[in-house]
Amino acid sequence: MPRIGQPGRLEELAMKQSVARVCQIAEMLIPQMLSCKQDGTEGQKYLRAVVVELWDQFDHCVPGYLYDEMAHEMIRQLSHLIERVKQAMEIRASMAKFLCQVNVVIAMSELLLSRKLRILEIDKIPKMMRHLFYAKMNRLKGLRYLSLGSMSGGWKTDDMEKTIMNCLEPMRNLRALTLNYDCTDTILRALSKSCPNLEYVDFSSSKLTNDSIGILTKLKNLKVVILIRTQVTIAGMIELLIKAKNLTDIGRYDEIGKCLEFIDQNYPQVSSLKLRKFETRFATTRHIQLLAELCPDMEHVSLFHNMMLMDLMSLIAINNLSELYLLSCDFFADRVRDVLEVKGCNLTELHLEHVEQIDMNALIYISQYCPDLKSLSLYNCVLIPSTSLHIRRFAIPPFMNLERLSFVSQCPFQHLEFILGTALKITFIQLGTQVYTSDEMFERILLKNPMQHLEDLRIINSEELTIQTAYRLLDSCINLTSLTEIECWKKVKDFEIVLLRQMIREKNYNVNTAPLRNYAQ
Repeated sequence: MPRIGQPGRLEELAMKQSVARVCQIAEMLIPQMLSCKQDGTEGQKYLRAVVVELWDQFDHCVPGYLYDEMAHEMIRQLSHLIERVKQAMEIRASMAKFLCQVNVVIAMSELLLSRKLRILEIDKIPKMMRHLFYAKMNRLKGLRYLSLGSMSGGWKTDDMEKTIMNCLEPMRNLRALTLNYDCTDTILRALSKSCPNLEYVDFSSSKLTNDSIGILTKLKNLKVVILIRTQVTIAGMIELLIKAKNLTDIGRYDEIGKCLEFIDQNYPQVSSLKLRKFETRFATTRHIQLLAELCPDMEHVSLFHNMMLMDLMSLIAINNLSELYLLSCDFFADRVRDVLEVKGCNLTELHLEHVEQIDMNALIYISQYCPDLKSLSLYNCVLIPSTSLHIRRFAIPPFMNLERLSFVSQCPFQHLEFILGTALKITFIQLGTQVYTSDEMFERILLKNPMQHLEDLRIINSEELTIQTAYRLLDSCINLTSLTEIECWKKVKDFEIVLLRQMIREKNYNVNTAPLRNYAQ
């Protein structure tokens, strides 16, 4: 049976109750604000005084290491409060009345504007609250990670420029910044002065030009730069690769192979780069060879294979390859098997997408050539019945170190049974809509492998599974904490789910069965 649910930490319980108290105060203030129709100024002064007093209490009493956790909880509860306000509104109620109530809730979010906050993701904040953070974000002097998301989506970049610059000016401790669509060269110049310790930046889809490269190279600690869908040309990326001495990742960039060719031909003084991640949809055999020569620390390679341009066997020259993503190839014809035979001993993560001709033999080869594999993903692959007798004896136990499996491909049930029946250390399983599952199949799997390390199971769809499998998993998987998407099992009735959850509550199992869309909340 799963682990018994334990009481929360006292500090966690106190934090949640404190946030709940803030929501109660907001609900009590709403009628008072509605009654101040004739003199709205007095009502605003009173609300402001309450917010200032609460902010002072939270800032002094909540320890810094709990502030991010408290911020997440407060955003969640205030979001729910806004929804309750919406549902309680009458159909013919005036917009002024609605805004008056919502403004009380939004004012409470100002409690998060503290120097103790370390992480802020604007996209996870309700849109009604965001304007407050944009206006007063300069109070967040302790931020380490800031995600401004897409802001105006590129439609009002000029209008947002001043706001962004004012926000970033006091953030001397910032280490990571995400700003899509609205980043400009002017913002970068201000950023290089106000945030000298940046290590990660994501300016995807922004209107940046080659002029921005010279500014970025002034940030000496920069390790990750994402510039996909910007106006930066190959010349700019070459300059970035050469001058940014600590750069390890530039995200997906389809012309990176051409950049390596140009550096090799025109910069003989550059003996090596510190890149550790290579992701492209256009690469040739020569590009992979240069990658092995110029990037000795390369660990992650993601390729869209074109058999007319690239021989996958060139991958064997990459010494430290540990994460391999292959798209659009044939397991045997394109020699994926041979690559794994040579490099599989180093691989910890393997992602195969739109890979054809995977049969039982192919899965066995993966299990034998990649003994340290911890993560395996099969997306939209063509899995076929074995065309020949597969190996019966194994030199090493198959998938003995596999911990994560994402299986989103239609396949014979024997393929999935083989993987799950042998992966004794599996902790995470996600099965797509086309994967066949049944009670009998899981019964056979659990007889071979009780999956005692399994923590998270997501079966997105099933035509054959019944509620009995859910009970069987609860009995066998002692570390199970998440069993989601049971609602998508076609043979499971609503009342059976209710009874299952009632049993989990009564026995105090530490298992979450809420749908994924609710689990994040």
